[in-house]
Amino acid sequence: MPPRTRQSTCPECGTAFPYRSGKRFCSSSCRKAESQKRLRKANPVNAQSCPATRREQHEIYELAARMAETLYTMPPGQRLGYIEEIIQLARSGQCPRIRKILTMPALIRPDPTKKHLFYQGRKSYCTISQAANRYCRASPWDAGIADVVRGKVPEPPTGEVDEALDLVA
Repeated sequence: MPPRTRQSTCPECGTAFPYRSGKRFCSSSCRKAESQKRLRKANPVNAQSCPATRREQHEIYELAARMAETLYTMPPGQRLGYIEEIIQLARSGQCPRIRKILTMPALIRPDPTKKHLFYQGRKSYCTISQAANRYCRASPWDAGIADVVRGKVPEPPTGEVDEALDLVA
């Protein structure tokens, strides 16, 4: 009968691995994950503990509110053009804040009880991210706003005729 090897259990993922006196984790990724969790617990970087993060989040939500206000105060005939413009701006990478706003899960699927996320505090109004997401799904892109803005979806056809192709035919 072969000798039984002692087993240790990884405190991060719970996987059993062969015992070694200096080894606590099954892999380097589990060791790193545990270390990061410990550091984040000791020094959290969130709006409650970091004034810079608090200010940045406030500015982003404020800009999202102003963009929604602009959308809902303009004539209905101009709204789709405005949404297309901000999508193209975010897609080009010229404005990372707009890209961040349009792809924030908290604004794409907002909690209806958080009225401050909605224009005039009414959930009957979409957030700017929801409006852009609906536009992208109904447009020739036929994809979510995050995929469109990040360039995972090709640019839709414009309907323009290329002269070089026209001459070949």
